[in-house]
Amino acid sequence: MDKVWQENKQLLNLDAGDVFGQRTQNDREQTKFLCEMLGTLGLDAIGLGEQDLNYGLDFLREMMAQHGLPFINANVRETKTGALILPEYKVVERNGVKYGIVSVLDPAQQILTLTGGEGQFTVADPVATLRELLPRVRKEADSIVLLSHLGETGTETLLKDMQGVDICIIGHSFRNLETERVINDTAVFGSAYEGRFIGRANLFVEEKTGRVMAIDVGITDFDDKAPDDAEMLARVEKFKTDLVAFKDAKRAAYPRVHGSEKEQFLGDRACFTCHEAAWQAYASSAHRRAYTNLRGDGQSSEPDCLVCHTTGYQYKNGYSDERPYNSLVNVQCEACHGYGTTHARDGKWRLEARNSCVTCHDKANSPEFDYATYWEKIKH
Repeated sequence: MDKVWQENKQLLNLDAGDVFGQRTQNDREQTKFLCEMLGTLGLDAIGLGEQDLNYGLDFLREMMAQHGLPFINANVRETKTGALILPEYKVVERNGVKYGIVSVLDPAQQILTLTGGEGQFTVADPVATLRELLPRVRKEADSIVLLSHLGETGTETLLKDMQGVDICIIGHSFRNLETERVINDTAVFGSAYEGRFIGRANLFVEEKTGRVMAIDVGITDFDDKAPDDAEMLARVEKFKTDLVAFKDAKRAAYPRVHGSEKEQFLGDRACFTCHEAAWQAYASSAHRRAYTNLRGDGQSSEPDCLVCHTTGYQYKNGYSDERPYNSLVNVQCEACHGYGTTHARDGKWRLEARNSCVTCHDKANSPEFDYATYWEKIKH
């Protein structure tokens, strides 16, 4: 990309958002590195995606300042102040043509951060936002480019009700649009996510007015045939080493200090042999989906979370997130009742099983926890 940019100064280099990773500390470190790399690509504008607020507004602004990342958005405001969180739009000139670049986010997308819950941001209606904004941008620009983080269906709906957009790039989409589409006189295209593809549109612009008259679209797949940049590759390898050290440091905060090397967790299927009724109660509970839900949220590598979403994470011979992996995912029987080998030997359950609930269902993680209410959900 950098080579293409250097060879063609008429290039308008854009991204439609969701640059940042999932809401985990590991992904936060990876996002720092990604932002460093993106800062070398000469992006002209980046539309805001909901994931770009995963680590909070301060982190986003820090990355923008450190690496020159030109995030823009016209319809996301801080709830407390009512102020827009980013520049409303940007005008970029190429070969005598001024492009007004605007971006909107889908109000239906949930914005959560590592540092807080919902409600920090208010997302205005994108149609109303653009109807007010576009006339102002048109006074400064020859053509309007919309970075629409509404997905494919949401973007189509918006453009059918919208005039004045010349080009639209779709964000929050999971497939390539191999050919351009025209909706209400707007040329629409986009490439898939995760940086595996790059879309390129050749614009044919009327010289006198700067209006886009025609567009030709292509998608490039960054596969193994693309040669590696030696400098970038070296930086990636260094980052991988740094990330391993970061993960090791996090694991070190949760040493295996409990239990005994002589005892073993046998897994819930061993319990099923003699306690089928109790196992069935467990199988239909949220405990059996604890790790699955964690993985769905992108948190399955977080030691802070694994303590309460696996079995025996801080116990000797308990769940391990390092190879060789074991089968102690989810909150199995032994998470509350202790080692299966102990029970098999003396027939007793761990006496503190009833009290173990509050180990994880504390005020920080389960503020509405009530033993009598929750017990009914897993009663066995």
